[in-house]
Amino acid sequence: MATPGVWRCFLGYLILGATGPRAARGGSHVTAGEACSPRSQPWQAALFTEGDFFCGGVLVHPQWVLSAAHCLRDSYAVGLGLQSLGALGARGGWVVEASLSIQHPQYNRPFLANDLMLIKLKDPVAPGDTIRNISVASRCPTPGESCLISGWGQLMNGTRPAALQCANVSVAPAQLCGALYGPLFHPSMVCAGGGPHGRDSCYGDSGGPMVCRGALQGLVSFGLAPCGQPYVPSVYTNLCKFTDWIQRTIDSS
Repeated sequence: MATPGVWRCFLGYLILGATGPRAARGGSHVTAGEACSPRSQPWQAALFTEGDFFCGGVLVHPQWVLSAAHCLRDSYAVGLGLQSLGALGARGGWVVEASLSIQHPQYNRPFLANDLMLIKLKDPVAPGDTIRNISVASRCPTPGESCLISGWGQLMNGTRPAALQCANVSVAPAQLCGALYGPLFHPSMVCAGGGPHGRDSCYGDSGGPMVCRGALQGLVSFGLAPCGQPYVPSVYTNLCKFTDWIQRTIDSS
């Protein structure tokens, strides 16, 4: 399991970091993680298009899922309450069509910034043991804070995990992120991971959660390839900057 990074859906772009240009990842997976305990991440969502999984998401309201704006598609289904992507009909799991997707109006202004969108489900979900929404953090994270990331992204061996993967990462100082990602690093972003053990998000983890102190703090956005490099943190959308937009959009739609 790898940590969130630019790799998600931007494979092929180059990022000019402190050590020169490096290929950016465009999908993502949690690297150096382990299988999440069943029912421990009831807000985790999976996005499918034509039956194929491509991004993660997070249930933040009975009828709304947050994901990365770069995960936008013309149409998709949203899976909830899933431990394995191969068991969509398992007890406690639920798959529903999306009826509306709203990217943040400043997404990609500048490049890769404000990477979030809200997805409205056709029908609200009832909370239970396997499905429950999570609150968005109103406070911003502090360097060194421990957070949990989760997803079904690619593993370090190049395969996709059977079970949802989890990994603990630490919030990185903004100065480090600015030095590594240069002008790409924006106030709408926060970095995490980059410790000695290669815990990171990777291809397929995009839009998935970073949970700190029991609240949704970030969404997997992008990172540098390859995933899971020691001392190279990945980038997440810093959701404490967007609480007003999220609430206004849900209330008005």
